[in-house]
Amino acid sequence: MKFFTSFGKAVLLASAVLVITLPAISQISLRNAMDADGDGKADFMVFRPDGGLWWRYFSGDGSFSVQQFGSANQDFMTPGDYDGDGKGDIAIWRDTDGVWWWFRSSDNTVNAVQFGATGDEPVARDYDGDGKTDHAVVRRVNGEMIWYILRSTDLGYQAGQFGASTDFVAPGDYDGDGKFDLAIQRPGPTPTSPATWFISLSSGGFSIFQFGISTDLIVPGDYDGDGKTDVAVVREGPTPDSPLIWFILQSSNGEALVYQWGVTGTDLTVQNDYDGDGKTDVAVWRDTDGTFYVRNSSTGTMSVFQWGSPSDFPIAGYDTH
Repeated sequence: MKFFTSFGKAVLLASAVLVITLPAISQISLRNAMDADGDGKADFMVFRPDGGLWWRYFSGDGSFSVQQFGSANQDFMTPGDYDGDGKGDIAIWRDTDGVWWWFRSSDNTVNAVQFGATGDEPVARDYDGDGKTDHAVVRRVNGEMIWYILRSTDLGYQAGQFGASTDFVAPGDYDGDGKFDLAIQRPGPTPTSPATWFISLSSGGFSIFQFGISTDLIVPGDYDGDGKTDVAVVREGPTPDSPLIWFILQSSNGEALVYQWGVTGTDLTVQNDYDGDGKTDVAVWRDTDGTFYVRNSSTGTMSVFQWGSPSDFPIAGYDTH
């Protein structure tokens, strides 16, 4: 199903409210995409292919909503804050015609725009720093990766080549200027070869370095809370029962964090800020029982929350590649 193929290398199973300090924009932008009620915490959400239903649990008051939006056979989940009100909007990109559909939380209206073509990969983020998610796709053609970004500031769209067609996208605000940067992870010649990261910083210049190996999953987030996206990967184990290992390169001090969190054969990564402390939490969703397991960065403790059923898909998985 199209919904389950938009996340690049992820081995899929068989079936923010603005804060008063500017440096937190990177984390706020990622959190707002999953914060449907605007309480400053990412909400638990799953998509149910049967019926195209979004199940959203609101952390603010414990209520929930079920809304039909999209089709598992032709749409990609593309949550974001498209209207800039600090709340995540339900949104999809339709591969068959390149049309984006989103439900604005600010006025409860459905909106649509055609941007992209069949075979593209949606990479909606806030690239111009205006607090609104921009529609964007990457197109792999003639061995190259072309980025197309429709800026919400009404300045039209921009297009440019960055990366090769065999690379994996990894957009993030790596310089902390409030604008998402173009970034890719390039696998090496073998599964265990070092992977190389290439980042085009919106503030100017480039960053190139090695981190992780070719088969790692990309799980960007601001894990140290300094307002910059940290390079982070998850390594699957050799067997279904093997643990998932998280490797996080902190932008604040250059030191690596390593966590064992999740199980290779049953869990999907759903990192986000669930406790509202401005830091991305290491988290997984377990397909066998529809349960979220979150390592709270504020306390180091674990939260367990059952939401969803086997064969659902966690919305927060959109930011894993």
